[in-house]
Amino acid sequence: MRTILALLALVLAITGCTGKNNAQTQQKNDAEPLCSPAPVRHLEWEEQAKAIAGRVDGIDEVAAVHIDNDLNLAIKVRNFNRFRLESIEKEVAGKLKDAFPDSRIHVTSDKKLLWDLQAMSGAPWPTDIKEACRKKKASKELEKKMKG
Repeated sequence: MRTILALLALVLAITGCTGKNNAQTQQKNDAEPLCSPAPVRHLEWEEQAKAIAGRVDGIDEVAAVHIDNDLNLAIKVRNFNRFRLESIEKEVAGKLKDAFPDSRIHVTSDKKLLWDLQAMSGAPWPTDIKEACRKKKASKELEKKMKG
């Protein structure tokens, strides 16, 4: 009987302690920012990238977001130029790599991604570090969709 009570007390002590540790770990995770350096959005470089891409023949609309060293750019191409879509994307990417040699360039012509980038570029950049990290994470998710 004593051994059963001792085992029961031991099990309760172990499970009780792990619950507190999980709560403490959750509070620590909430207090820390999602990314260590605060992400920076370069609005002047976005405008420059839009201007460079807009000069390419056949492009109707351009949306760009430049966060830290990642430049995400989406283009909308006119109807008959859709046949040479791949060459237009490569031409835009080449011009942007010349203009921004230190940045990672991602170019897409997907309409949904164009809308997402337009929404992201139209929104003001947050001053809160946590919110800025969330925006950077959303930008990274768009990059994954561009590659896939």
